[in-house]
Parts: sequence; C-alpha cells; structure tokens
Amino acid sequence: MAIVIVGVALIICIFVTILVIVFKLSKEDIKLQVVATCEGKNELEQAVIKIYFTFSIGKLVSRKKEILGSIDWSEGWMPVSYNLKEQGVYQEERLLVSKDEDTYATFEFDATNAVDAQGQGEGYVVLVLENPTNVTSFRAGIVLAVTANMVTYQLSESTSWNHEFVVNH
Repeated sequence: MAIVIVGVALIICIFVTILVIVFKLSKEDIKLQVVATCEGKNELEQAVIKIYFTFSIGKLVSRKKEILGSIDWSEGWMPVSYNLKEQGVYQEERLLVSKDEDTYATFEFDATNAVDAQGQGEGYVVLVLENPTNVTSFRAGIVLAVTANMVTYQLSESTSWNHEFVVNH
C-alpha cells in the first residue's frame, strides 16, 4: 500500500514539475518592450517623443489572431501618429486621434503583415508636448491585446522620462 502512495505522489510531482517548466518557457515567448526617444522639436517648436515598442507573441504566430494596441500618456502630451513595421519595413505613418480630454488612444494592427514568422513585430507612436506643465517626469504606456482562439492575452509595458531629457534635446 505504501508503494502505491509513494508512486502516486511521485507521478503528481513529475506532472507538476513538467507543467511549471512548460508554463515558464511559454511565458517568455510572449513579451513587450517599450522605450522613449527624444526626436527634438517640430516646426511649431513642440518637443517630439517617439515611443518605440517591440513585441513577441511566441507560438500564437501560427494561430488566427487579432491585435489591438493602445497608448496612454502623461498630461500635456498629445499623440500625433503611429507606425508599424509590416513585412520587415516601416510603412507610412498613420494619424492617431484622441478626444480632447482623453489620455489614451487605440490603434489597429494588420496581424498578418505586422508579425513576422517568428512572432515578432515592432512599431512606434509619436507624441508632441502640446501643453507644457511643471511636472518633472512623464510616462507613456503601450498595451497590446492579442486575441487568438477566442482567448485574449494582454501585454503591457511603460516607459518614463524626465523634463531635462526633453529640454536638452
């Protein structure tokens, strides 16, 4: 009887170990990274920041999928446009519109063209400093919602920069 109990406990331990390893490996396949770069000033003397993002959807690349992106930002900034690398090349920038009081906007992906065969993609969002404030640091966050087989995976990451970063460029 003791051998049966030890055998069952050993099988359960092996099964749990396999599940933990598979979960950890698959979790690293799906990720999002975000970084801000100062692009100087535009013709209206407004500071311009590009929020670059790279993502990987891992094994979801082989499934039928939809991707919706959104960005949120600090007060005083306004989104202007976004661009996605499609089939390995950045395309024409697309206008990014938000309502006057909103601090977020959404943008759509063509999942077929924006994700390569390894499940990776990249893009950027352009923000301008429309209403300078006395705040010393700013932030922007990207959220990607990847829906595959009726399950939605949400990837989110943010970046921040200080006032000096914008002023000195």
